[in-house]
Amino acid sequence: MNYFIEAAEAKRIIEENIFKASSIQLPLLEALGFYSSQSIEAPIDVPSFDNSAMDGYGFRFSDGDVFSKFRVIDEIPAGPFSKSLELKEGEAVRIFTGAKVPQEVDTVIMQEKVQYDGDYITFDPLGIRKGDNIRLKGSQTKKGDCILSGNTLITSSVIGFLAGFGIDTITVFSPLKLGLLITGNELVEIGNPLTDGKIYNSNQYMLQAALAEIHQSFCFAQHVKDTFEDTFSAVQKSIDEVDVLLITGGISVGDYDYVKVSLEQAGVETLFYKIRQKPGKPLLFGKLGKKYVFALPGNPASVFSCYHQYVKPFLLGLAGRTNFYEEQDWAVSETYSQKKSTELTQFLKAYHHHGKVTILNAQESYKMNSAAQSNCLVEFAKEKTEINIGEKIKIWKM
Repeated sequence: MNYFIEAAEAKRIIEENIFKASSIQLPLLEALGFYSSQSIEAPIDVPSFDNSAMDGYGFRFSDGDVFSKFRVIDEIPAGPFSKSLELKEGEAVRIFTGAKVPQEVDTVIMQEKVQYDGDYITFDPLGIRKGDNIRLKGSQTKKGDCILSGNTLITSSVIGFLAGFGIDTITVFSPLKLGLLITGNELVEIGNPLTDGKIYNSNQYMLQAALAEIHQSFCFAQHVKDTFEDTFSAVQKSIDEVDVLLITGGISVGDYDYVKVSLEQAGVETLFYKIRQKPGKPLLFGKLGKKYVFALPGNPASVFSCYHQYVKPFLLGLAGRTNFYEEQDWAVSETYSQKKSTELTQFLKAYHHHGKVTILNAQESYKMNSAAQSNCLVEFAKEKTEINIGEKIKIWKM
């Protein structure tokens, strides 16, 4: 078991335990937000035929050396064109964007560069090149080319791209089975009166919303009483039903903290417990077979930081993402900040914009007003005691 490890070591252990979820096939639109689990080859050429890139006129380029004007014999709209068209020397066709180019046509001139004279057109041949404004068959993609790699996030643009090949289903990594246990006799559900000594259960809602942002959800969320019997029973039952179990509260060393001992009694191997960081020191990461557990502190700001630093990258890794450190970036500090010692790494709620970052006030572990304004966490390195204005610092985007 690893006690009081550094933040970087905790990340390394978490990354080493990432495994890929099973795969499922989904209709294309339903795959939004998932990661592809295999590569895809192009089933057709795109474009699948030579077509015009402009509204204009199609002709043989070599005829421009002989003819000063061209007779327009027909027009070709986009879509199916059933006429048999034979283009003779000195002839041209009116053609529209996306329309199939006849075999004899090798150049299209845009309509803005043409002068009209009855059935004839004239134009300045200077600056015109053979093949202008024709999209050749397979010029974007040839049949059999790899058009999507495995472990690719399916976005709206990816969906539009695949739809252009007529692909209507895609194989992706399955949604994860996630569960949440919330400990704390002091918690009351939102919508109910707040009696003396109680606080609202905000962690559940924050985590549910955070999972929705990465297209995941809890199979269940259960409020557990602060007794060993209730905690152990909930852990033992829940871990069999999920890929990853999240627990909030009850992981410190108080008289009513039963999570750690309950996990041990249930056979969960502790991979690390406690990180030299602030907030969120009493974080536990463990496993039972291929079931994993994150036991988070109870303070909302600690849950917020630990989720973004450790839980989210792990879940995205299981779901198919390959870069564990994708959120890491650098920005120039617009705020002076200091800490008293070099014992802990601090993760400070902050707001970044255009390469600059402002460290927010209200960083205490029970305060969430700064979290509501933040879009990143600043990593205040353990060995440093100051962050100066103008200093380039490490940030973690959210």
